[in-house]
Amino acid sequence: MQTLQSNTHHTSCIQYKGMRKKLGLLLGIASFAMAIQANGQKKPAADTTKKVTPYEKLFKGKNVQTSKGMITLHQAQGKVYFEMPIQLLGKPMLIGSVTESVSHSDDGAAGEQAHDPLCVIFEEKDSIIHIRQMNYDQRVGGSEPGDLQKSQVAPILASYKILAVSPDSSSLVFDPTNFFLSGNTNMDPYMPVGGLESRRTSFKPDRSLLAGAKAFKDNITISSYMSYGVTKTFFGFVTAEDRPSTVLMKRSICLLPEVPMQPRLNDPRIGVFYTKYDHVDARNGVEPVYYANRWRLEPSNPTAYAKGEKVTPVQPIVFYIDNKFPASWVPYIRQGVEQWNVAFEKIGFKDAIVTKMYPENDSTFDPNNIKYNCIKYAPTATQNAMGPSWVDPRTGEILNASVYVYHGITDVLRDWLFIQTSPADKRARTANMSMELVGPSLRYVLTHEVGHCLGLMHNMGASATFPVDSLRSPSFTQKYGTTPSIMDYARFNFVAQPGDMEKGVSMTPPPLGIYDEYAIDWLYRVLPGNPSMEVTAKTLEAFVSEKIKNPMFRYGKQQFAGNLDPNALSEDLGDDQVKATAYAMKNLRYVMENFNNWVKDEDEDYSFRRKMNFNIINIQFYWYLTHVLSNLGGIYQYEKYEGDPFPAYTVVPKAKQKESLNFLLSTLENATWLNNPEIDQNIDAINGNAAQYMQTILFPYIMRWVNNIGYSEAKGGNESYTQAESLADVFNFIWKETLSGKAASAEKLNMQKSYVQVLTRSPGSLRTTNGKADAFVNEDELAPVRNMHYLAMQKGLMPIGCSHIDERTQVAPSQNLALQGDKAGFEFATRILYQTEDISHLYYSWLVETQQTLQKIVQQPLGKNKLEYEYMLLQVNRALKVK
Repeated sequence: MQTLQSNTHHTSCIQYKGMRKKLGLLLGIASFAMAIQANGQKKPAADTTKKVTPYEKLFKGKNVQTSKGMITLHQAQGKVYFEMPIQLLGKPMLIGSVTESVSHSDDGAAGEQAHDPLCVIFEEKDSIIHIRQMNYDQRVGGSEPGDLQKSQVAPILASYKILAVSPDSSSLVFDPTNFFLSGNTNMDPYMPVGGLESRRTSFKPDRSLLAGAKAFKDNITISSYMSYGVTKTFFGFVTAEDRPSTVLMKRSICLLPEVPMQPRLNDPRIGVFYTKYDHVDARNGVEPVYYANRWRLEPSNPTAYAKGEKVTPVQPIVFYIDNKFPASWVPYIRQGVEQWNVAFEKIGFKDAIVTKMYPENDSTFDPNNIKYNCIKYAPTATQNAMGPSWVDPRTGEILNASVYVYHGITDVLRDWLFIQTSPADKRARTANMSMELVGPSLRYVLTHEVGHCLGLMHNMGASATFPVDSLRSPSFTQKYGTTPSIMDYARFNFVAQPGDMEKGVSMTPPPLGIYDEYAIDWLYRVLPGNPSMEVTAKTLEAFVSEKIKNPMFRYGKQQFAGNLDPNALSEDLGDDQVKATAYAMKNLRYVMENFNNWVKDEDEDYSFRRKMNFNIINIQFYWYLTHVLSNLGGIYQYEKYEGDPFPAYTVVPKAKQKESLNFLLSTLENATWLNNPEIDQNIDAINGNAAQYMQTILFPYIMRWVNNIGYSEAKGGNESYTQAESLADVFNFIWKETLSGKAASAEKLNMQKSYVQVLTRSPGSLRTTNGKADAFVNEDELAPVRNMHYLAMQKGLMPIGCSHIDERTQVAPSQNLALQGDKAGFEFATRILYQTEDISHLYYSWLVETQQTLQKIVQQPLGKNKLEYEYMLLQVNRALKVK
């Protein structure tokens, strides 16, 4: 197999040699003419004046700072000149951009890498150096590529005139300064934003300048001050307009390996990041190929390794730890990073991962140089950490990976520990949590992020393989923790009840899960005899097929565009969302009823209690409900190979969907514990009744989710829970007690009002506005739900920076919900094709039924509630145009 650009270097060398031959011919002709002239004329006096070469002239009279290395760099008068060896022309390189410092914390943090590096070559043609961006997305196989190469020409990013040749003729000199002072969006400092925020930037070239340049043996770095105008919006409101922003950026350029690593073909049944390309063959057409992203770990003693002995790798993976971290964090950070050595030792590598502190008094070390893998400290309030990596686009070899840990991560860890574990763990019942308690959680974060650096994706289905009741078992949790994979978002044991910890129940994820060890085995084990890529793939396919017979080894893809698979959720625990959430709600209520007394001696200004009250009501309560909500219309999905012991998908059983709907409605009806007057009157919480607010906002949201039942109804056959049945179940829950003559509680009355409003605003009603039927989805009503979801995302309940889930794509029957693609393959979230049906007739039928029901109810002695029921009937009659 060869790439479309495989002879680019060869062409460049030929072109350069041709240029040299032309120059030599011209010089020869000139010498011959001078000789003829000399034969007929008197020989002039010898010119003893030393001629100044273009190279000398270029730098003459300038204050030049020179740094020698892979490419020699000359800084002079605000410019940087490259003295590039001819032998590097045509060789693929990576250009990575790292933020060194910012003028505004909203724009980023020191050490961030906002974009993947560019893969480029430097090419000479007609005395011009061109920087071309290499594209390995399509590669040609076979012996007859035909014209396919013409569709894969590497685009030119920039071109620069050759200004001189080095004295030894081995290098070409040119000035690429403006390449590092351009507004190229693939090299800017801005991480993507999503959800309710948006950001636009405009580059300001007149305010940007070169800051420095360094050359090293195997790479170079160019630093520059980049200025922008930043415009931001939140909820559609402008929060910043063309705000000045200056960021110090460091661009590193390094060569790709001279000898590419042998790739390893990926398998969609295991969660490994991939490098994809389309293989084009004259006989077999176009086929996508996925390489697993992995480090080049090779045994230093292959013979001993083959005998089963543990050996060190030729090149271990070294992570340098920022010495600016608080000293109390460092031991937990090291533990988190080095924890992966347990998995590597099981496949024959010892000391595969090494940690070192940033070296002091070493002028060659720079944490923003992509040569070094670092654990970087960002002293900002951002409650996050992340572990991106850079790979060789030809093979998937990981070349660099760093973890960014923001100071605010410990804030969200303390919040999680307090809210999720304090019922069972008395140590967490404090506003001033010790590092002894937070430290193991920090270790967990580092282990998770380093897992990404090693090539592992999130396995969001891991925790769903544990029985919920096992999470209250001392023996089980001490052996397995809360999840079989540290790569899941299974934070802490919110299932454990008061008294469980004293019995020995573990409250945290494991240091490393059994799935994680299996994934490292698949990704890094060196097979005997170093077989070909194809033979290795067959061996590893069989390995996966055998392992996934045990559900603990199965992989659940991360879902970004809505929760279709209830076994692959964020922040969930256990195999039964109803049972797990019932435990979680019980604990949440326990916290709400007790935390005032727990922290009153530590929280003089009520700031901690104000934050916890807000988080419980607006974030955690909502997030727990979404776990159960995903059962409605849910479809369990698996990547399947022939012979695997499960189907590609199964729908959530009818009984489980009915149970889930009833649980959701009952939880809302019995949410009065969200009202905590003891706290409210001391924290200025004068925003009204919290339980009533949740009922008003979330009941319509649940009703809209009923439309998602069409997903499973379409796929599940005759045994499916249907939309008609679910609407009947909602109706019975809302009206059954009142029809039997019982007075409705304030909570049930509030839900009845919401039910009537949902029906009268649905397409099934005949009410019109401006001649058009009202939309079922009311944007004003959805806004509070989106706000809760956004708050949950910001608090770490979703990966910050990922796409925000837009409820309109899930719940609006008037929307086209045809989802793209029939299977995800290697993509993040699995999909089914489904076009929502118009169920207006169902809503209309229940609107008529509600009219008849209210006509009966208003005949009853209703006391103070009589007018409210009469008004509900009036709303229904208006919707049905009854005079």
